[in-house]
Amino acid sequence: MKYLTASLLGIVFVVLLSILVSPFLGELYINYYNIQPGPDGESELAEFLIFWQWPVFFVLGFSLGYIAHKKWLTKSSGGC
Repeated sequence: MKYLTASLLGIVFVVLLSILVSPFLGELYINYYNIQPGPDGESELAEFLIFWQWPVFFVLGFSLGYIAHKKWLTKSSGGC
C-alpha cells in the first residue's frame, strides 16, 4: 500500500509541477543553452522535459509520498 500511495503522489507531482514549474525551467534551459526557435529547439526542449524534468518530479513526489505514508498513514505510530 505504501508503494501505491507513493506512486500516486509521484504522478500527481509530475502533473502539478509540469503545469506550475515547467514553463520557468524551460525558459531557464532555453536561455542557458541559447536554444534557437524552430524544430530542433523544440525537440531539444522536449527531450529535457521527458528525460530530465519528469523523472525528477516523479522521484520527488514518490519520496514525499513514501515519507508521508510512513509518517501519517500507518497504523503503528512511533509517537507518544
